[in-house]
Amino acid sequence: MPRILLLSLLLTLGKSVYATNCEEVMIPFFTEQVPIQYQTDLLQIQRPSMSEQGLRAYFRQMSTTEYEVLIRSLQQARRAFRLNDWLYYKLVKQVLRQIYGQHEPVDRTLASWFILSQSGYDTRLTYFEDKAYLYVFTMDEVFEAPIIQDRGRSFINLSEIRTGHTKQQALYMLGFSPNPDGHAFTFTFKDLPRLRPMLKSHEISFFYKKEWYTLEVEVDENIAAYMEDYPVVAETQYLEVPMSAQLFQSLIPQMKELLKGKNEWQSAELLAAFTRSAFAYKEDKAYFGYSKPMVAEEVFIHPYSDCEDRTALFFQLAKHLLPLPTLVIAYPDHLTLAMALPPAPGNTVPYQGHNYYFTDPTGPVRDHTVGKVPKGYENKPFKIIKHYHVPGVTQEK
Repeated sequence: MPRILLLSLLLTLGKSVYATNCEEVMIPFFTEQVPIQYQTDLLQIQRPSMSEQGLRAYFRQMSTTEYEVLIRSLQQARRAFRLNDWLYYKLVKQVLRQIYGQHEPVDRTLASWFILSQSGYDTRLTYFEDKAYLYVFTMDEVFEAPIIQDRGRSFINLSEIRTGHTKQQALYMLGFSPNPDGHAFTFTFKDLPRLRPMLKSHEISFFYKKEWYTLEVEVDENIAAYMEDYPVVAETQYLEVPMSAQLFQSLIPQMKELLKGKNEWQSAELLAAFTRSAFAYKEDKAYFGYSKPMVAEEVFIHPYSDCEDRTALFFQLAKHLLPLPTLVIAYPDHLTLAMALPPAPGNTVPYQGHNYYFTDPTGPVRDHTVGKVPKGYENKPFKIIKHYHVPGVTQEK
């Protein structure tokens, strides 16, 4: 749908469905201005005392407002822009930051708790003195954030993700669950949002069989903005994030042309040569100062990338150019892939009756050879952390 029609539809539907006396604001959200409507009675609810009784009363009072106007507007924007749970939460925070103005952060935390609960999630609230923390039920593996357990479910602290405050604190948990049968919050990012891209052209050169090849590609730098403060999740989730339409349409046809006439082994070699030599290597902590796993597109955007990032890129390339059963292999300090290439001499990983050959995306830098254990890891133990029978389709181990 064209962008002008999309925004026009948001505005038109908003005015026809919502009450005529509600407020409307335009919320800056990455490259978009998102129209959001709400009733001001939400803002009239005073901050409660940080106690069991006060917080229960706050939720009851918020429930008497015309909060549905805001929820419908948020959900409409979510559908129109195809936001996943994390980006929906970021939109909620951005909206509350604007409409609550000079209110204290705790007011926005409490409002976020109310909105996520009314949006269908199973939430928890913890508090101590003048602070409150929002937790949400998730089945994802998430790092660098406090987690609590309640009734057999894991709840992640959305208020403290990526803040560095990972230690458990002595907090009170509110004995009230607004939506105990609510669904899980997921950080999965299998579809990119439908937000206006921020396009930039890049020239990429890589070394293959004593020759340099140069490609012109177009990337959506908005993806780096989405991922800048993204929670650290399981390694394989980054592999599954697709390339933007712009990168796909500019890169894949050129790669297909280079792969013409090549068999599966030769194709794997060319893909490995590309991910090994087209990008400068540096570990996350040396460049960013913290752990920063990347999705495939970010490898083109940031000046440096490491083994996890190259693995995500190789996986996305192979998904479209060399769709073979694939293993994701984790060493204590290295991530790599192995593929079900046709039988040939080389180092294999036996799995479910098939031999998988190492196709390390990281190095050696100017070596296109595949089928060998990554250099320096010949005698080190590893784990198979995921098996893709066909890339993009997860198989049980």
